[in-house]
Amino acid sequence: MLLCFSLLFGVEDSKNTESNTPNAIANTQSQNKKQNIVGGIALFVNGEPITLYSIQKTQKLLNTDRIRATDFLIMEKLRQDEIKRLKIDITESQIDAQISQIAQQNHMSLEQFYAAVSKEGMNLSEYREKLKEQILTQELMRKILFSSNVGQEDELRKYYNEHKEEFIIPKSVAVSKFVSNNRESLEAITQTNKKPKELPNGVVSEDDTIDIESLNAQIADVMLVTPQNSFTQILETGDGGYVVFFINKKLDTKEVDFNQAKNYIAQKLIASNQEKILSEYFERVRSRSKIVFIR
Repeated sequence: MLLCFSLLFGVEDSKNTESNTPNAIANTQSQNKKQNIVGGIALFVNGEPITLYSIQKTQKLLNTDRIRATDFLIMEKLRQDEIKRLKIDITESQIDAQISQIAQQNHMSLEQFYAAVSKEGMNLSEYREKLKEQILTQELMRKILFSSNVGQEDELRKYYNEHKEEFIIPKSVAVSKFVSNNRESLEAITQTNKKPKELPNGVVSEDDTIDIESLNAQIADVMLVTPQNSFTQILETGDGGYVVFFINKKLDTKEVDFNQAKNYIAQKLIASNQEKILSEYFERVRSRSKIVFIR
């Protein structure tokens, strides 16, 4: 805490007398209390301190109570420890590639993207540091998830054998495409899950045959998991509009063998069990960590 100039440099006796008044004493006690909060250590996690001040700050940031704020900070320390233990590192070129991808997804040049970051009140070095932390966390989560039992080959093969229909892949898909600037209009025509005979105002439709390999991975997955004679989920077009596809027929189908399907199955099983896998993993990490509460 900063000391006032009168205490730092000294003044005449009348000012010193004022420092002994009840208000001055109360202010001094308040300052001392704040200093103790900043410097006071609440607990240690594997030898690393967590202060009372950081707990209070987290309480305000997350709008939560002390117990949950403390637990959040403990888990953050454990996350950092696991990143170090597993020797996960991110290079500057990986950060550059991620920034380029984010800019492209938002239909921006790098210059436009940097300007948008600056407009949000963050300089580029701060943004890169935050992005690095996000990528480190994502890589840690990936390692944890793919090392779980869910990713073991026996589990993957079991899923493959029980869901053969998911691995009949078409080369192309005959669709009816519905486009609108109004999401509610598309929601209205998808409610019955039948292709409409009449279209609401502002909805344009056309039939098309789409080559699956020509699509980006996200839209291709949507096409593949949507059954024939059904609507896909509503997607954003990127220019402020929306699109939904009605799958009329899947053409030139072939069966994908297990080796080709393994990664897809692993990602699907992991996604559906992600919360449980991560929770159990960090409970094990926490149980073997040295956590010492001071106050």
